[in-house]
Amino acid sequence: MPSVTRRRLATPGAIRAFGWRIDPCLGLGLVSPRPCRPFDARRDGLSLGEAGGFAILERAAPGERGLQLRGYGESSDAHHMSAPHPEGLGAQLAMREALQRAGLEADDIDYLNLHGTATPANDKVEALAVAALFPPSLHASSTKGWTGHTLGAAGIVESAFALLALEHGLLPGMLGSSEHDPGNGPQLRFDNAQREVAFAMNNSFGFGGNNCSLVFGRAA
Repeated sequence: MPSVTRRRLATPGAIRAFGWRIDPCLGLGLVSPRPCRPFDARRDGLSLGEAGGFAILERAAPGERGLQLRGYGESSDAHHMSAPHPEGLGAQLAMREALQRAGLEADDIDYLNLHGTATPANDKVEALAVAALFPPSLHASSTKGWTGHTLGAAGIVESAFALLALEHGLLPGMLGSSEHDPGNGPQLRFDNAQREVAFAMNNSFGFGGNNCSLVFGRAA
């Protein structure tokens, strides 16, 4: 039975009925009793966070400098209501479409902000999808150790991390993670790094097999 708490205000990713908030993550047993550890061999669930945000997209004027949305990809593999496809096929499709729309190859991406919830199934599948598509030189990480899983706001929050990596060259590691899972590819980095970033990417996945990937870059 889903866990239920009394709330006056609905929060992202929750179902509100008669003033009660039913959180599907709690009901599915996905929440860890300790701070989450994305892609760690000892991970045992996510931490819930709370956030909100939005983005205003504007067409760049000729010669305008700055950060840009360069491509997007979306898929819905409909494998299961809450579990990802075991081979990450939907995740791969979303990432490939984003790269194609951006006119880039996988090895053009310097930083990938992963969905990385710290649940055993999600991280295993996303690691497989990343290893199938990207070279070992990629720096990929989940920032949910800092923010928790902000559910409906995760896409905008983690897009901001990708944009900050582009702007400042700071590639975040993974807070709280220290023991690599044997299924992790070399792309998954636990430590921060500093280097110039030309293109950054963000993954956001949801219930029902919905997957979205965005590619950001500097104005050409």
